[in-house]
Amino acid sequence: MARSATAKLAHRGPDASGYWSHRGVFMAHQRLKILDLSENAAQPFKSDDNRYILTYNGEIYNYIELREELKQLGFVFTTESDTEVFLKSYQAWGIEAFERFEGMFACAIHDNQTDTHILVRDHLGQKPLYYFEHGQELVYASELRALLALECLDWSIDRENFTRYLANSYYVWDTSPIKGVKKLLPGCFVEFKNGRTQLKRYWDSVPGDNQLDLTLDEASEQFTDLFDRNCQISMRSDVPYGVLLSGGVDSSLILQACHKHNPNITAYSVAMGETDFDESAKAREICRHLGIKNHQVYTLGKETLYGAFRDYLGALDEPHGDPGFVNMRFLAQSCRKDITVALAGDGGDELFAGYAPFSGLGLASLIQTLPSSVLDLINWGTKNFLKSSDGYLGLQFKALAYLQGFPANSILRYPLWLASMAPEDLARLCPNTPQDFFDRSGQPGTLLDFAANCMKGMESKTPTQQLLYFYQKIFLPEFVCLHTDRASMQSSFEVRSPFLTISMIKFANRLPDGLKWQSGESKRLLKTTMARCGFSDPILKQKKQGFTFPIARWLKTDLRQWLDNLAEDEALEDLVDRKVLKALIASHLSGKRNNYRILFNLIAFQAWRKNFPEVR
Repeated sequence: MARSATAKLAHRGPDASGYWSHRGVFMAHQRLKILDLSENAAQPFKSDDNRYILTYNGEIYNYIELREELKQLGFVFTTESDTEVFLKSYQAWGIEAFERFEGMFACAIHDNQTDTHILVRDHLGQKPLYYFEHGQELVYASELRALLALECLDWSIDRENFTRYLANSYYVWDTSPIKGVKKLLPGCFVEFKNGRTQLKRYWDSVPGDNQLDLTLDEASEQFTDLFDRNCQISMRSDVPYGVLLSGGVDSSLILQACHKHNPNITAYSVAMGETDFDESAKAREICRHLGIKNHQVYTLGKETLYGAFRDYLGALDEPHGDPGFVNMRFLAQSCRKDITVALAGDGGDELFAGYAPFSGLGLASLIQTLPSSVLDLINWGTKNFLKSSDGYLGLQFKALAYLQGFPANSILRYPLWLASMAPEDLARLCPNTPQDFFDRSGQPGTLLDFAANCMKGMESKTPTQQLLYFYQKIFLPEFVCLHTDRASMQSSFEVRSPFLTISMIKFANRLPDGLKWQSGESKRLLKTTMARCGFSDPILKQKKQGFTFPIARWLKTDLRQWLDNLAEDEALEDLVDRKVLKALIASHLSGKRNNYRILFNLIAFQAWRKNFPEVR
């Protein structure tokens, strides 16, 4: 049964599979060959003395430097892989080894001598890892589908986590759709011994700690040196690689750095049929500016998108309400014909303050002091006098999202700003969830408890530092990284981010707030660095565009059938109030309100339930 469950992950590693079992321990691995393509690097990988067994998913970009350091300590190597470096680093330095890794990983290591098993996840959660304690046993996997294939276990929906999912568009923190199944938190490890688990943190980085005293130009010089190295080591591969180019700041900086080390680097972009969502002209201009010889653009028209949309819904092993997932899956499938590895810009916004909510921090303290009657009046006026739009982040859409953050303390305002709907509206949609669950206080067992738990100790930080920490610890791992990992690995395609190395995270978090966001200018340091590289004003001052498609518009037209099915489908039986759902659909179709987020969340959940009917 365990082997058949492992086979569910073949898309993550179609090149080879391996198994190891001993005294009640079973470890398995599906391999995607990227470094050292020989069988010597196959997993599960054993230490020379057979004490340790490793199975791991990801890449360690600085493995060459670590290997040289380990050789000085007397270690002998038989492969050219990062896998061997990974295990011997653990032998040399124990848990501290994971603080030395520049890369992304989720791993399991078994110690035959002490009969101890550890699970470890990388610093900001680029690679996924689920685990479930069953009596005195522990089962785990990179994707939920492998656990659900274990027919000996009985799986049921976690209703409270479902409600949190509807609010956030993804399963936040350590939550999952399944009762009892947890995600391992980023920067943490689980130690399993004698039938008991202990969760421990091995790494953290907090914005504002040990702040650097740098001018903007000095910071730009240090960033350039560090980022150039990160891109260089992220290009290490024994298989073809390229750069995913959106045309935005982050991916443009990556392409510029990679082009310096590989003049023949290929950039890959998506062109959208809907002009207000199309960034391909920006991408072409970036390539022209840099002198990129090879630029492949894939057109995502309506028919192609429908196919990608169906693939996305059919492949979900965890509900995820980001329409950009569809674009990423299409791009990964398209690129996979030519390359196996790509570099992308995940993390740039979360480290350097690239999101719209940063602009609302200054006004928040004033609005918080307004009486509830005034807030109600502002909300009413926003809903009735601002026109709804199907475009990307229309004015009414942004204003309502901002206002639903009040009242709340500053720590809990951030998840409310990003929520698909206010807690009070969600309570009406989910009447079978206890109504005290929707309390805004963040108490244990309520809607916002995950944020209160994560943000402990951040009260003394500036609002910018608090919001950066929220994005890094909650939004980045399970929204951004999950969508990138799942969408790419479904096509056996690896995506790396040079922004998400330990050295870059530490550097970014030590910078003063004003080097990231100042006077309405986002990602100030990155844009200054682009200017120093010769990028023109039109490129530097471009409007931020999400990697998505006009889902709000299409739900009224080409994808209208999805809404019709949603209103009557049994997959949501006893989870939501159908009258409230139908009212949300009617409001969206009439153009009164842009409700695409909550509706898309429900569409994704509906598809997931159909993919896994065994879940009660």
